[in-house]
Amino acid sequence: MANAPQARTGGIKAYFAEHRTLDVYPTGFRRWWMLLLTVMATIISFYEFGFSALLPLWLPALHFTQEQFGWFLTAAVFLSAFSAMYGGPLADRHGRVVVIDACLAAMIILTFCNLLMTGFWSFVIVRGLMNLVAGLSWGALGGLTRDMSPRVSRGAAFGLLTLGAVACLWLWNEVPAWTLPIFHTWQSQILIMGSVAVVLYIVVFFCLKDLSPNLRLMVMDSEAEGSAYESGEPVSQVPGTAMAAFKMLLGRWESWALVIGAVAFLTTAITIQTFGPLMFTQAYHYTPAQAASATANFWLINLIMLVPAGLFSDWLRVRKPITIILTGVGLLLLLWWVRNFFPPLSPRALGAITLILGAVLASAYIPWCAFFSEYLEDLSPALQATGWSFFQMIYRTWIAFSGPLLLWVAAHYGWDKWMWVTVAGTGIFLLSQLAVRGHWRPVAAAAPAAGQAAHAVGR
Repeated sequence: MANAPQARTGGIKAYFAEHRTLDVYPTGFRRWWMLLLTVMATIISFYEFGFSALLPLWLPALHFTQEQFGWFLTAAVFLSAFSAMYGGPLADRHGRVVVIDACLAAMIILTFCNLLMTGFWSFVIVRGLMNLVAGLSWGALGGLTRDMSPRVSRGAAFGLLTLGAVACLWLWNEVPAWTLPIFHTWQSQILIMGSVAVVLYIVVFFCLKDLSPNLRLMVMDSEAEGSAYESGEPVSQVPGTAMAAFKMLLGRWESWALVIGAVAFLTTAITIQTFGPLMFTQAYHYTPAQAASATANFWLINLIMLVPAGLFSDWLRVRKPITIILTGVGLLLLLWWVRNFFPPLSPRALGAITLILGAVLASAYIPWCAFFSEYLEDLSPALQATGWSFFQMIYRTWIAFSGPLLLWVAAHYGWDKWMWVTVAGTGIFLLSQLAVRGHWRPVAAAAPAAGQAAHAVGR
């Protein structure tokens, strides 16, 4: 009996090794199908952020204030930040798909548990657990995306991954915009979106597969290198554990500069994602449905541009110059919006600025994702899931700090003053890209090793 837990664990590992693991690198349609399944998984994993359209309804229905929500957001996102750091090494050690499947199942159960919320503390428990589960899943999703994408298509792959997150946010705003005037309650939205999650999960559970540990350690420039491994040709592998690679990551200032700069850049998306409907109802006096529609405009064009931006970056085989140019354009757009925030913009004017801004920010961010993935790969292929978990930790920590700060600034000085913070964040991102040396030339797979990492970063 003492060996029963080990036997169950061994049975799960044996099942995944036999049925959910690929020993041959997928190519062509099969590889893109794996990436599309990762998009579906990402949609479900981001459900903990799918609340902005419901927040104006939750505040009176569950009897809590904006300030209480801000403090909840701080605690919950801190929790998810620490869980993200645990989830990355877990995925590097045991595989991506087993972590993804478990987290998505928990996320769906917790989504329906939203229906049990009757007040602030039940809201804290359910939504807090959703944040915990989401943090655990992200490293595995980022790692699997890298595993299934050689460098010649890395930009498009991360465009697809981010498309899943943005599609979730768009759905959580577009569905309420259409159905709230019909059903009128926030409970109806939970039932609708929970049902969507169940359908997506069935497909992911039966079809999504992992790569074998040896395949995950490959650094590939194209699918042909995967074929070389399959035919028995030697492939260089990087020794060391995920935790050793994690120490290597934190020991480099470029890692901190890249991640902190990107998180600062995402302040605009965080603001619209979390507080867009609230901002538009308070500052512009829109109805909840109008505010949800205005927010959905931002995410719709953002969603449309993600994959084309990645494909364009893959075609040019450069990341950094594209990111720098488009970040500069986004900075100018934000400056215009802030300077013309009042008098209140008409729905048409707001729709135009959010559409353009969403397109530019998406097109700047996706090349950075490919850039960061390649940077991690140059340090060690074993670092990928842990590296993306590190990004999620900093990202969610900033959400935790910025939530109460944003609400305090909006309450005391107005929403237009907070928008200056988004301008500053975009400027920080631009400076961080310029500070990291090299990476101006077309990308190519490196031969990574601990002793070669410095050369890889400085090329």
